[in-house]
Amino acid sequence: ERGVPATILHYPWQTDTCIGNWHYKRGQQYKSAKTVVDLLVDIVSRNGNLMLNFPLPASGQLDVQELKVLSGVTQWMGVNSEAIHASRPWKIFGESPVTEAAASQSASFNERNRKDLTAADVRFTTKGGTLYAFVMGWPDYQAVIRPLALNTGLRVGKIQNVELLGFDGKLQWSQDDSALKVLTPAQKPGDYAFVFKVTGALSA
Repeated sequence: ERGVPATILHYPWQTDTCIGNWHYKRGQQYKSAKTVVDLLVDIVSRNGNLMLNFPLPASGQLDVQELKVLSGVTQWMGVNSEAIHASRPWKIFGESPVTEAAASQSASFNERNRKDLTAADVRFTTKGGTLYAFVMGWPDYQAVIRPLALNTGLRVGKIQNVELLGFDGKLQWSQDDSALKVLTPAQKPGDYAFVFKVTGALSA
């Protein structure tokens, strides 16, 4: 409940949380859509599922602030759902200075200790022969995805193509022994958790 483990768990698992208190209360503080998406991506990258609660008032209808959160999550899923639905974890969940610092924490009820994820945080999922790399904030110039470097213990294949979900143009990218580096376009396709669709990386 209200927690995320530090590593990929062997068996599928599920956690439950709420955007605020479990029961409706006027004036309560809700999670932002970014916080919910950060949680969702973090959980799925570790072989988990997220069960999310929206507390309802007596009318049975979400209030204005809850609808804002729901709209933000829905818009993000409209662009990036292929990287979430029916996906599987990769060899590692990703890399993150936030998670590395918190690796010793209990998996239960650790949600309150989380910090917002940034462009320094990367998460992975896979589907078929495709690898999805979530860069959790918008890089100013380029996304640097170090786990997708050549000649590492992760045995990453030679990448054939990189796309940015929600962006129709062609990306400029390179892969070397230090990282996969992708120049970011002038227009970002959302507000958080940007997904690069990578082909070829799983061929090694």
